[in-house]
Amino acid sequence: MHFVTLFSKRAFLAAIEVAGGRRSWLVATIILLASSCQVLPGQESTATDEMHAGVVAYKFSDYAGAAEHFRAALEIDPRLTQARLFLATSIAQQYVAGDDSAANVAFALEAIAQYKQVLNSEPGEMTEYKALVPLASLSFNLKHFEDAREYYGKAVVLKPEEASNYFNIGVIDWTEASQNRMKVRRELGLDESAMISKPEACVSLRAQNQQKVEDGITRIQKAIELQPDFDDAMGFLNLLYRERAEYECDDPEARKADLKAADKWVDKAVAAKKAKADSTAAEKPAPNQP
Repeated sequence: MHFVTLFSKRAFLAAIEVAGGRRSWLVATIILLASSCQVLPGQESTATDEMHAGVVAYKFSDYAGAAEHFRAALEIDPRLTQARLFLATSIAQQYVAGDDSAANVAFALEAIAQYKQVLNSEPGEMTEYKALVPLASLSFNLKHFEDAREYYGKAVVLKPEEASNYFNIGVIDWTEASQNRMKVRRELGLDESAMISKPEACVSLRAQNQQKVEDGITRIQKAIELQPDFDDAMGFLNLLYRERAEYECDDPEARKADLKAADKWVDKAVAAKKAKADSTAAEKPAPNQP
């Protein structure tokens, strides 16, 4: 196999661009080979060669080409868990969240299947974690909320100090609760400015949402405890307090307190975002003076 065939066409052309802007196939090949094992003419590629070629393609955002190389590595050696993890990641990169077309969803489903195979191979904790988080994210985007909750929960066990996993489970709690609330509101014909006021509707919604809302608040609070400047978490804590207020029409004082708490967290989120923006601006170098 000629060494250039180890690399996808897009990765090769991208390497040409990297080569100082010079349209030189020779320089491009050198760049690629510097990141991979050299394969001489007539030699068959090894799993290691394919892995390196896949990494190069991935770095050039050629995710389809990268996937081809990682598949080839697995054909040579099916025991390469790292190649399967990279394959899953390359496939997942081709999925666009929010696009429900069959072709796009197929990317997500294939990536999920590959990540599951990684988990089934009994990998080390680091590899397991690297499979669980994208597996949870893909499941969430496909609205497989129970699967997403399960995978994020396992990620929490592996890395209890990571705020984002608590946050993501809290987002699932809010998403499910908000769907229940919107259904009740539609049935009552309420506009956006009005809150639920019928006691029987509040009782029904509370039965559906109370556990989700309380769990969500606890998880988001944990995320903020671990990451005090987590402005997105503050924003969702605001939303969860509003979800709780929605089913408190039989307790006006509790509703008032939760709406006040929600407003407080909006202010905190805005302040945290501003502090981050100011910090980023302060780190930028001053423009050159004329």
